[in-house]
Amino acid sequence: MELMMKYQYTYFIHPYVIDSNKYDKYMLSLLKNKNCKLRIFEKEKDMHLYNYFLPDIRKYMFWSMGLSKSGLKSFESLDTKLKANLLAKHNCNIFQYKLDKDLQGKIGEKEGIFFEISEMKLICFKTGICFLVFKTLLQDNKKFSDILNFNYKFREINSKTYNLKEYENIKLQLDTFKDVKDISTVIKDLTGSTNYSEKINWDDGKFITYSYVCLDQSSWNEETETEALRNEFEKYRLVLPMDKHIVDSIRADEEIEIDENRYIKYGFSNTGTVLLTSDINTSNYTTVAQKYESEYLYTYIFILYKKFLLNKIGNEFNPNEHFPEVENEFLNFTKKLWIQEITNDEFGKVLEKKWNDCLNIEETFMKLKSQYDIMYKKYNIGRFSEKNGKLVIFTVILIVIGIINMILLWK
Repeated sequence: MELMMKYQYTYFIHPYVIDSNKYDKYMLSLLKNKNCKLRIFEKEKDMHLYNYFLPDIRKYMFWSMGLSKSGLKSFESLDTKLKANLLAKHNCNIFQYKLDKDLQGKIGEKEGIFFEISEMKLICFKTGICFLVFKTLLQDNKKFSDILNFNYKFREINSKTYNLKEYENIKLQLDTFKDVKDISTVIKDLTGSTNYSEKINWDDGKFITYSYVCLDQSSWNEETETEALRNEFEKYRLVLPMDKHIVDSIRADEEIEIDENRYIKYGFSNTGTVLLTSDINTSNYTTVAQKYESEYLYTYIFILYKKFLLNKIGNEFNPNEHFPEVENEFLNFTKKLWIQEITNDEFGKVLEKKWNDCLNIEETFMKLKSQYDIMYKKYNIGRFSEKNGKLVIFTVILIVIGIINMILLWK
């Protein structure tokens, strides 16, 4: 039986890297961009985030929450260049990208998966690691198979192997873009072109997928065939199309999925996270859906950031070149990010552990620490040898000067 949806959305996440030495200039470029607006977080308006995140992480990601109203007014009164310099000193800045209203119709199209991009934001950390985030909503598509095909196809539109014919049935419902290809142009304009992703071993041609679906209770209830549902869920988790045949990959693995309750199922992979619910419970498409795209999404971004930052630091370790700077970045990571708890929210802590495990954060950190220990020893041995060499030369010079002085005295 075809699974039918009540509500859905998918966030696509595009990581990219800005040269940390040019981060202040990048902040300036975003402030000057008429479509970009700095997101100001306030305790009263964003109480859900304030209560969810612990103080250190809250300060790290949402610095404006610590400002008074007069402080916010003072910041807003600054000229653009001063604002950019101040933003460059904060650990994290978030910008909203302005999208035009959805004014365009389907113009006689009969086939295809129609969707809109309802939100775009840039989440930028001063280490240079940033995330461009799209929120997409399907239009007039009620079948679960539609979200499977859409997620599978859309996540690769920025790929170098993009094939227009393969995506010709995905039509964009916004005046902001003429077609799907224009999104790649916007990505390049906002993020620049860089090959840094290859150095730290991630594929920036495919978006990370963070998706939510609430099924109609006629599709998921007490009488639903469990195996059939799990088969479709596995495609959803792995971002596969509807016609993909799943057999051997379906396993009861607590590491790749968890059930918050009978009608809430989370799935994890190294390509993203999905949440499948049923509207048999009203909260599943209200409070659950809201928390998933707010508190939990920012938690996921933060953990992705840790992963990419570790890879970036590992790539830059070199005992003979700029080691002190990279060492300082690693020690700051250990102090400010590695040992800090994110939240006291019970299920938030469950998700945090799952994401850390799925992304191999601890394993990556331990490998980097071993690499750091080796580099540290080599660097300090080199410095010690260099100091000893200089000391020997200095001693020889003193001896020679002493001998010359003695000869002159004897004369």
